[in-house]
Amino acid sequence: MRRLLPFLLLPALLLPAFPARAGDPLPYPTGSTSQTYAGLRFQLVLPSDYDPGKEYSLIVILHGAGGTETGMAGALRELPPRGFVVCAPKSTGQVWSLSDLGKVKEIVRHLMEVLSIGKGRLHGAGFSNGGWNLAPLVFDEKLPFVSACWIAAGYNGGKVPKRAKKEMGALALAGSQDPNRGAAEKTVDLLRDKVRTVECRIQPGIGHEFPDKLMPYYFYWLGVMEGRFVPGECLSFDFAPSYEEFRKTMEAEKKGGFIYFYSAGDRDDPAAKALQNEAFFHPLVRWYGRQLAAVKLDRGENESLFREFKLKKTPAVVVLKKDGKVAKKLEGKIKTSAVGKAFQKVAKHKAPPKR
Repeated sequence: MRRLLPFLLLPALLLPAFPARAGDPLPYPTGSTSQTYAGLRFQLVLPSDYDPGKEYSLIVILHGAGGTETGMAGALRELPPRGFVVCAPKSTGQVWSLSDLGKVKEIVRHLMEVLSIGKGRLHGAGFSNGGWNLAPLVFDEKLPFVSACWIAAGYNGGKVPKRAKKEMGALALAGSQDPNRGAAEKTVDLLRDKVRTVECRIQPGIGHEFPDKLMPYYFYWLGVMEGRFVPGECLSFDFAPSYEEFRKTMEAEKKGGFIYFYSAGDRDDPAAKALQNEAFFHPLVRWYGRQLAAVKLDRGENESLFREFKLKKTPAVVVLKKDGKVAKKLEGKIKTSAVGKAFQKVAKHKAPPKR
């Protein structure tokens, strides 16, 4: 069996940020409004309960050729209730120009100054033509973007700041029949080792359009890039809806599996956060883990099963062979390499994927 390649933990985010101005009057109305700054129109969406005394996230999204600011803001309508301010600028022409991008940067700086945007909570995204023009915005040395998402497009070159290797996550989303799918997938190769983490997700059955079915993962991913952590809120794998369905999948598909036990009380546990937000995000952990059946279980609701596996604490990962017997048990402070090796042991394809 080939040895597993070394695993590295994703470094913690340490980003500068503009100070929040708590206590100041609201500079913009809550809800969705049309605004103009630096000669560029943009749709701005503040959470309905926006409070200057709290910290929020800011996401800037660039539309596609001939697109509108309202369309892009609408595509992210689920984010404001999650504590995000959405900014969707409108290009002066059908597509984005360097002049437009310069104005977008001015808008970003302005919003960072007048709104309560938290440290490490600035995100950028671009759809189609907006994606092709995203790099000059998100990789600007003077703007502390923590993530970049190419939608129906891909990274197509441009200087990546050194800080990105420790401070930025990158994601590419596309439809399976989108002509830009190849560029989205190539983004992983182009940005690997240049950013903190990079991946590509494909929505089956659609062409060059907004991949709406991938939005739940994108919204989850945004939180992880900020360091948000809620035990059990994990979308790194296709978890079965129940333990019974998990065992049925193992039996029907004759493959190994793993159980992820979590506990609500682990919210402030660094080890639990590292497992879910770092180990489960590692490319090789995902490569092996996605070959297995998977289920996540709240210990509080599955105490008898937890004890049946003779576990003592959460977080815990129980790896099973295809015959249902335990191959490995991990609990407490779990190393990324340990998870990867345990998954690799029962996976069908044991060799790492070619880069």
